[in-house]
Amino acid sequence: MIRKFIGDFATYGVGDVIIKASGFITLPVYSRILTSEDYGEWNILLTGVGFLSAFLVLGGDAAYARLFFTTQSHEEQQTITSTWFAFLALWSSSLVLICVLFSRPIAAWALDKPEHASLVILSLLAAPFGLINSMCAQALRNRFQARQFVFWNVTSAVLSIGFSVFAAGVLQWGIGGILAGALLANVLMLPIRLWTIRELLRLRFSFDILKQLLKFGVPLVPTSLAYWIFASSDRILLGQLADLSQVGLYAVANQITSALGFLYGAMGQAWSPRAVALYEVDAAQASQVFGQMLTYFLIFFGVLCVGVSAFGYEMIKVLSTPEYYPAAAAVGPLALGFVAYASTQVTGIAISLKNRTYYFAAFSWVAAILNVILNILFIPQFGLMATAWSTAASYIFLTVGYAFVSQRLWAITYEMRRVLLVVGLTLAFTIAAPLLPQTDLLMGILIKSAYCLLFVGMLVLLGVVNRREWNAIAGILQPLRARVTS
Repeated sequence: MIRKFIGDFATYGVGDVIIKASGFITLPVYSRILTSEDYGEWNILLTGVGFLSAFLVLGGDAAYARLFFTTQSHEEQQTITSTWFAFLALWSSSLVLICVLFSRPIAAWALDKPEHASLVILSLLAAPFGLINSMCAQALRNRFQARQFVFWNVTSAVLSIGFSVFAAGVLQWGIGGILAGALLANVLMLPIRLWTIRELLRLRFSFDILKQLLKFGVPLVPTSLAYWIFASSDRILLGQLADLSQVGLYAVANQITSALGFLYGAMGQAWSPRAVALYEVDAAQASQVFGQMLTYFLIFFGVLCVGVSAFGYEMIKVLSTPEYYPAAAAVGPLALGFVAYASTQVTGIAISLKNRTYYFAAFSWVAAILNVILNILFIPQFGLMATAWSTAASYIFLTVGYAFVSQRLWAITYEMRRVLLVVGLTLAFTIAAPLLPQTDLLMGILIKSAYCLLFVGMLVLLGVVNRREWNAIAGILQPLRARVTS
């Protein structure tokens, strides 16, 4: 199962690398087209659409992924897919049209610019198209069609970025061009996405299946909204309690740490269906495998966290202008938040497997409230640094809470010594990274490369990475060597 997971992760990861690499191109472009205030305004609009999408989907993405594997025939898969897609299209379109009617007061409240109602409308219209496109991708993932999933995601991202850069830069439409380009890409991709899953779509609708989907998914809506609060609402609080330029700096820091985010996405895409399938076949083996996977997730994302934290300033210096250099200070805590977030793939899995999704809502809301309180208390004094550390604290609380409840529902055999060591080392090296000297570019790269190698060396020296991992790596590479030789 681990080998299959690694294969899927590699496939999804390659796709996400291409997508995010394309996204990185936009940072030097947009940071020159937009001021830090414009950049903050654009991110507030994206944040608002994220909130709306979290509500519109009604937890159906998770419900569809979970119930798909309980079907006994291809006809049942067609019915569950057709039912959910028809409902989601009607529901999301109706609610978005209602929101469009209030675009001017929304622009006045969120941006303090009622004249920017057209930007709000462009953002809103993209939501239903984006949701259906995402569900088409989920259908491919449920069928383990990783290559098609990656290909069409990459195509969609390239179209979105291409249209947005052209409209914002060449046509000089600014934020409106970015939003219009993303909307156009979603509209053009929708018929193609539907064609890729045509075997799952029929003129069928089942109210009984819809009830099952909503029964599983609706309890996750508060969870999704809570995630939005502590993952995205900080931008709104930062804009209200500080200013839009701080939001722009914070958005750039998030863009730098997105290297962890896109790998987290690839991991989740590969992990979830494999984990559910293994649990349904052999729960005892799943307990052992899940414990090992938590160790591996923490090692992998720990290395990335330390690397991104160490080189954050250099990355921002290369990709943007001096106006955005202060964003480097927020990279470390945001990277730590991603490490904690990645671990929830394992620490929270028993909650999903045992259908106790209300625990997700409970802990997510506590984490969201914690995030809001910390932001309100510390943003006036510390600005974007308060926001970054509040985000990290929320994710750490979340994964610890999930782990505590999950162990009571269905115990996972964790490797506690190795887990505590990798967590401690990652925290220490990330916090210490800003203390590294800021020299010229070449010397800085050498010093920080040595720093990252020291972190890896400590993992090996303390036995976090041991013979089991080296043997596993050798086993994975052996078929590759055989192919090369032949």
